[in-house]
Amino acid sequence: MSRIATVSLWALSLLTLLLFGGGLGPMAAGCGGAGEGNTHDLEEATVFTKTEYPRTVMFWAPVRGDDSLRGHARHDLIVTSAGWLGLEWNREPWGLADGFTPESVGSARERLAEVRKLNPDVVLLCEINFYEYDDDALPEDHPWWLLVDGEREQFWPGTHRLDWYNAEYRAHIVRQTAALKEVGIDGVYYDNLRDEPEPWIAMLEAVRREVGDDFLIMANAGYAIDEYDFAAPFLNGMMYESGFSHGRTEWDDCIRAMQHTQTLLREPRISAIERFEDVEGRSDGPLPKRRRPAKRDPATRRWSMCYALTVGDYYYLFSDNTYHGHDWYPEYDVKIGLPKGAGERISSHVWQRQYDRALVVVNLPGAAGPYEVEIERPARDSFTGEEGTRFTVPPGDGRILVSDH
Repeated sequence: MSRIATVSLWALSLLTLLLFGGGLGPMAAGCGGAGEGNTHDLEEATVFTKTEYPRTVMFWAPVRGDDSLRGHARHDLIVTSAGWLGLEWNREPWGLADGFTPESVGSARERLAEVRKLNPDVVLLCEINFYEYDDDALPEDHPWWLLVDGEREQFWPGTHRLDWYNAEYRAHIVRQTAALKEVGIDGVYYDNLRDEPEPWIAMLEAVRREVGDDFLIMANAGYAIDEYDFAAPFLNGMMYESGFSHGRTEWDDCIRAMQHTQTLLREPRISAIERFEDVEGRSDGPLPKRRRPAKRDPATRRWSMCYALTVGDYYYLFSDNTYHGHDWYPEYDVKIGLPKGAGERISSHVWQRQYDRALVVVNLPGAAGPYEVEIERPARDSFTGEEGTRFTVPPGDGRILVSDH
């Protein structure tokens, strides 16, 4: 992709849509180089845009019981921390650092090479904390802390908010992000998207100027589905947490909004959907008090995965809760190829999409009754192992009907 300095970011986004077709089919390959000094050029990694579905994502927490490098590499998209890669900040306290120690950069590049050897198509993003810091990350009287009535504003226990309306602080985050690119990491993950267009756009514009068009950027939209389109033209992906679907029984507006956001994102697109199960006693961390424990619900896993496969091109994770602990399910290993076209809306609650080797069908929660699927050739449901040519999909359920033909 050529870089034309006179083209605005919005115009560049529109140009991308015109060149690559802003629909929801397979993501197009093709990115420019990731810059001199990198051990891993993103142009060499654009084969990940042809990675078969289902595509799984890991947010920090590994597969339960498997913290090995191989366990991490089973995922198609990894979002992790600088510490996991072996990176060490070049200043103390770490909130003042604008890069990494040379020794740790060497170690991180070795780990990246090991992960990519196990999975050549993996996409690896590293989080940059910017919205809140641990209390010991900066001196207590540092001007970057957000002050409310003269006091620092707590975010979580042990953390406080940063004043990211402060241009000097935003420039610091840009330098930290650029340091990730110098290591050879594919991109950055920013948490805590909020309805604050001014600082978000200012920061993302500055980041793009520094790292170019080829560095991947994902941001966490949380439970929101249509509030942050102002940021989308600078991003490659949105991360949607489970809450956007909790208790939802009507879907048309939700799906329409998510599909619209997808068209605004830059190529290659790497949006992800994470559905929480909220099962007490199975998380790698304590269950948040704001959630009540639930019984095991495999139907939720089925319909939410099929939702991610039918309404758009999404990476997917089924996890315990916001601590992201998760199991590896057999259906993740049943690769169905690439989609042959956009998803098809059958009714207000039923969507289906044809892949190279499977038909994916979802009957969303709130549907009035089951949906009957009849196909010409025998197929096997990758969730249940059921085989045949006729399948019943209850409300709040899904099927991945895999055919060998």
